[in-house]
Formats: sequence, C-alpha cells, structure tokens
Amino acid sequence: MSTLEIDQKYNVRPFVDVHETKLKNEIPIVRLDAVDLSQYVSGPEGYASRVELAKVLEASITTYGFFNLVNFGYDLEKIEHLRAVAQSLLQLPSEEKGKYLASTWRKEDEPPIDENFLGGERGQGFKPKGYWPISEGVRDSITHYNFKHLLQEDYFLSHLDQHPELVRAHAHEILAWYQFIHNDILLKISNLCDIILGLQEGTIWERVFKSDSQDEKKSAGGHARFMLYEPYDDENSLKSNQTWLRGHSDISGFSFITSQPMLTLQIKDYFDGEWKYVDHRPGSLIVNIGDAMEFISGGYFKACLHRVVEPPQDQKRHDRIVLIYFCNPKDGTPLNPDFYESSKLKSLGYSKADKLKNWEDITFADWNTAKGQTLGRKNVGERNQIIVYGRNLERWHHFEAAAVN
Repeated sequence: MSTLEIDQKYNVRPFVDVHETKLKNEIPIVRLDAVDLSQYVSGPEGYASRVELAKVLEASITTYGFFNLVNFGYDLEKIEHLRAVAQSLLQLPSEEKGKYLASTWRKEDEPPIDENFLGGERGQGFKPKGYWPISEGVRDSITHYNFKHLLQEDYFLSHLDQHPELVRAHAHEILAWYQFIHNDILLKISNLCDIILGLQEGTIWERVFKSDSQDEKKSAGGHARFMLYEPYDDENSLKSNQTWLRGHSDISGFSFITSQPMLTLQIKDYFDGEWKYVDHRPGSLIVNIGDAMEFISGGYFKACLHRVVEPPQDQKRHDRIVLIYFCNPKDGTPLNPDFYESSKLKSLGYSKADKLKNWEDITFADWNTAKGQTLGRKNVGERNQIIVYGRNLERWHHFEAAAVN
C-alpha cells in the first residue's frame, strides 16, 4: 500500500489550530526572548555574531529557562504535515493503541521503573488517555506516542514492525525532523552555551550531546513525542483544578516543542514566582533547559518548573497537538560543573568547593533512573522537597533566592 493510500485509510488531514486568544490583556503572559538561528554564522568570521546570540540565550536560560527559537532552517510545512500525521496516529482506536503500549493502560498497574523499563511516560509507544490519576477520580486526558532510537537510523528502520502502520509509512519524515533538531539545532545551541560558559566551542557537544549512529551506548539520546491534549468537560475541569499536566522540570538537557496559538503552557516566572502563560510566537519552537543542563552548569542555567493548564476562555473545547523532542546527554555524562572547568562558573562560585557542597558526583544515567522512578507518583511535585543525590527533584528559582538548590 502506498503512503497516499495509507494516509487516506487513516484520514490524515491538517490539524486545525484554535484561533489566537483575544484575552491577552486579561491573563498573565510572558513573552519569551527569541534566538534567531539565521544569525548563527559558522567559522572564525562568524564568531562575533555567535557571541551576540549567546548574550540573548544567556539572558533567557539563566532566568526563565525558556526561549523561542526562530528561523531555525527547517520547512514549516513539513512540520505541519507531521502534526497531521500525529493527529491521526493519536486518534487511533483503543484496540489498535493497545498493540503498541509503552507500558500498561494505568500507571498503578505497571512494574517498577529501572534503567531497562521506562514506563508509560518515557517508553516507546502509546501512553494512553487516562493512564494517570489526577484528582477526585479524574484521570488525565492526554494521549502521547514516544519514539526511541531515532539517532540510530539503521536500528530504527530495521525495527519498524514495533510501530503502527501509520508510523511505518512516515518513518523517514519522522527521522528527518528529529535528527535535524539533534544534529543541527542542538549543535548550534551547544556551541552558544560554550561561549556563555567560557569553554572552547564544541566542548558541550563532544562531551554531552554528540550522537553516534552505530553505537547507542556511546551516543547521546533522547526521545521524540507526538502529544494530544483533549479538553475536560466542565465537571472534570473543576475536579482537576483546570490542570492538564502538573508542574515539573524535565530530566533532559534541552526540550524542544512546537509553538501553537492555544495558550496552555505555563512557566513559573523567575522574577515573581507566579504561573504565567507562554505567549505564542508563530513559526517558532519553544525550548527549555532540563535538569541535566542545569546540573552541568552548576545551577547557573535554570530548569524552570512548567505545566499545562486549560487555555483562556475563548480557546476552550479545542484539542492541542504538539511535537516534542527531549535531548538527553550520553548516559555517562558527569552532571558536575567541575568536570567542564568553566572559567565563568568558577568565577560565580558554582563548584563543589563553594555553592555545591551537597551535590554528589553522578552521571546522567544515575539521574535519569532516579527521577524516572518518581514520574507520575503523587508524593512528588512542586510542593514537596524530595532530595536525590543532593539535588531537589523539582525546582524553581525566584530571583531573590536564586542560589543553587
């Protein structure tokens, strides 16, 4: 069967976004700074332009921990087509989703998480709607599908039988987009971080994020996600406190998400500690720092708490579809700033000899497993201070108390 016939079979059609809200003056909003990658010029002749971009990036990732990425060099129509594919995939019948579950139908029924079993949150396949208990008998209204092994193209393509027919038909499109994020966009962002930290360009890429197409154990990784949020009815909206996904920080180094008109993503504002909607910037990606890069920077970069809530009143009763990529360091990457010998961090006191005395020496694999074991558990969240390896599982940073947690 041809790709066109498969698309017809599954009714692949453009995802229709809700109109932009007219209530921006009535709700708390933060407008993120934009990092314009068209201004990134490689080579010695482009160093001055990279320094200027690094200044914009530094102002964002040391405060909000979020920024917009614009003019990043990928055809926006191709991204929209992937959202169309995502829509049809995530709306498959339950019996079809059941063949490709990442874990179990309900969080309560799955075995313990370890380095080999990642659970419904991070394992390959579907996390079905209703997997998480929310409150007062309400369960979540989110369906997502995770992709693994995308940086090892030969492996991914030789194991397509592990995916639904619609994924198999669009495997090369999926690979192209997410590999571009990792091997092109992330490379540039990593070099800008080197400039910020006073490191030789290429340091973070080589030590943390460089991919190896043949050897997953030596490669940085991460996973991609198609994600569908469906609105609650009035009763369940009230019981869930209008929250679709609770406040959390990401395990990853960086997370990339498509921006869309529906305002549902909120971040905890670094300057006043209030939850605020992230404004939509057309044609952009929303990028945030994850735990791994916060720890590598000794806490200079901020992995900001963020959550997903119901949109403003004039955007309610619409679906939300996003494409996400979580970029993970290599498993053996030290999450200790001393390892990177940053002149900037030393001058600011972000070292184990100064502000980080309680931090244990750990690798990304240690943190990935430890925090992964808490995902979806009621006793973990923004209100609880749970310390692992000397670090808080969920953190936020008010500007008056921005010392490393």
